Amino acid sequence: MFSRIMPAHAAGGMQDHVQTLSAGLVRRGHHVTVITSARTDGIERATVDGVDIHFLKGTTVGRYSPAFWASSARACADLHARTRFDVLHSHSVGAYGAQKQRLPRDLGLPLVTSLHGTHFDVLTTSWHTDFALTNPVGIARFGAVSAQMLWHYAARDVWFIRASTIVIATSDADVEKYKRYYRLGDAQIRKVYNGIDTHLFAPINDPSLQTWRTDLQIDPQDKIILALARLQKDKGVQNAIAILPRLLEKMRATLIVVGDGNYRAALEQLARTLGVAERVRFVGTQSLAACARYFNLCDVFVDPTLRTDGYDLTIAEAMACAKPVIVSDVGANATLIDQATARDGILIPRGDNAALLRETLDVLNDPTRARALGIAARAKIAARFSIEAMVEGMERVYQECAL
Repeated sequence: MFSRIMPAHAAGGMQDHVQTLSAGLVRRGHHVTVITSARTDGIERATVDGVDIHFLKGTTVGRYSPAFWASSARACADLHARTRFDVLHSHSVGAYGAQKQRLPRDLGLPLVTSLHGTHFDVLTTSWHTDFALTNPVGIARFGAVSAQMLWHYAARDVWFIRASTIVIATSDADVEKYKRYYRLGDAQIRKVYNGIDTHLFAPINDPSLQTWRTDLQIDPQDKIILALARLQKDKGVQNAIAILPRLLEKMRATLIVVGDGNYRAALEQLARTLGVAERVRFVGTQSLAACARYFNLCDVFVDPTLRTDGYDLTIAEAMACAKPVIVSDVGANATLIDQATARDGILIPRGDNAALLRETLDVLNDPTRARALGIAARAKIAARFSIEAMVEGMERVYQECAL
């Protein structure tokens, strides 16, 4: 595995996916090595859940760099001489350095590539979060992001992705996107959904959850709305805060925000400005086990993201806990939620706070509907989006291309 970032670097979706997939493969009897960027504490090797992880000294923590490309290719060749790999798996363009050095060809190894979003997704996200004719800084940022993304697309990504043996699409929408953006044929694309731990993320009936409510100073009569994300502008948590003044006119409620990031101070200020600070609880980054309990504590999970990307695993985790979810209809979220029937979740237009308010009120005011949404959501995730289903799907891809 090649990944620029792992859970040892920071919390986030791609790094959690790489670790979860790798550990799942180890449990099925495979040997998995991950090549990744340096750690801030200088540790160069660790074993986590049976996964052998190599942190490349002298590279930029969590980021691509010329040093990462060179070091990752060198580490791959050295490790292969000792371990004899069967498959190389690149997360995003993590194996670009190895491909540039022609290691897949020279070592006779297939290269599988999992894309965690595209540059066009980044551009769409930047358009919705930065661009405004009245904001010169936003215009400048959008222009800079556009130039950088288009350069990477033309100079690196198209060549690298087309040279991969198999490209993994993690959602229904990705298949057509990869055909259009990278001119891939059906024979080169395989669909394997990202999976979550449906044993950890499951409905629980634990009296201690009420202790959490007390510790958070949430009134027993309050409905609990949950948002869980990195606190960055493109994650849209500000929209969940923005609807609170009008929602609180209709019912008692508290918003719990799980996560941290450089946008937290702005979110806290927004809550104060809107006069709802006492109805918002910022609890910071939490362990996966704690996140599972927060999902079970809430009455509804909201993800009003502005970001065009693969589906957020937090949506699947909330659904696995049998909770109703209200999320932006962007990126691959429609892979998780059936928009036509709305039986397992609710999709709303990006940035539409009126829809977010309306749907949140409807769900909170209708316990029967909320329960039905949660039951259908749990069944869907358990059947199609579990870690076991993901690992088995990836195993089939490896077996196919390693023949």
